[in-house]
Order: sequence, then C-alpha cells, then structure tokens
Amino acid sequence: MSAIAELRKIFPRAWMRLYFIVLVGLVLIALIGSAVPLDEAQSREVLEQAEAIIPETINTQAIFLNNLRAALIIMIPGVGAILGGIIIYSTGLVFGAVGQSLGIFGPGLILLVALTPFFWLEFLAYSASMTQSLFIGYGIYRGGIRKEAIRTVVLLAFVILSLLLGAYVEILFIR
Repeated sequence: MSAIAELRKIFPRAWMRLYFIVLVGLVLIALIGSAVPLDEAQSREVLEQAEAIIPETINTQAIFLNNLRAALIIMIPGVGAILGGIIIYSTGLVFGAVGQSLGIFGPGLILLVALTPFFWLEFLAYSASMTQSLFIGYGIYRGGIRKEAIRTVVLLAFVILSLLLGAYVEILFIR
C-alpha cells in the first residue's frame, strides 16, 4: 500500500475538512484580535505582557520551544481548542499593539506577515493540533482512542517538523 493511501486512512476526509475549517478560523481569530481598538495604555500593557513572555535571547531554539509549547497546549483534548483560540486571539492583540506603535492597522500587519512561510508553517501546525484536540476528545467520548493515538503520533512528528522549520525560517527573517 502506498504512503498516500496510508495517510488517507490516518487522516480521513472528515479530519481534513475540519482541519481546513480550523485553519481558516484561527487566521480569522488572529485578524479579529489584531483589529481590536486599543488605547495607548492598553497597547502598552499588551506589549509589556508580550515582552515578559518573549525570551531575552531570540534564536531558533527559543522560537521553536515557544511555538511547540503552544501547539502542545492546543492539542489537549477538548480544552486545547479553547486555549488555542485564546492563544491566537492574544497573538492578534499583540499584532494590533505592534501595528499601532508602527502606525499600521493590526490586520494589515498580520496580512503582511502572512506573506512569509513561517507564518503558514506555524498556523498549519496549530490547526493540526487543534483539529486533533477535537478528534481526541471525540475519540475518548466514543471509545476509539487507539486510532487517535496513532494519528496523534503522526501529527506530533508533523507539528515538530513544521515548527522547527518555521523557527529556522523565522530567525532568517529576523536577522
């Protein structure tokens, strides 16, 4: 059996449809977060909170570990989807605050960053994590957790590789 046929067994049409819906939804949540009007004090507070999370030394490893932590949180069955929405919305708020400080409308800044490959590598990984979170939750509910375990292992490899490549590309853009 070919590798593509095996992947189709692991990722059926229902999974792929939900994955696409989640991907579009996450991008929209980020855009909504970036469009939230912030006054100067709120913008400063958002930026200060973001700086507290961002490590002092920004390198490939730091970017990768930060993004992997988010992807793993998002993959927690059930609650991961909610936490993922909050994480992506918060990221959008940061884009809005940065955009405001640069005199750029937040969604415009996100769309500008969406022209980079690391944006899509990260959002593809987060979408896969969130989709699997929902499928694991459903698998626990219906008692089909074994199939979800196999899919989760395959997805973890995809998420790790995507985020590692994304972090490498992102650091190239930063430098």
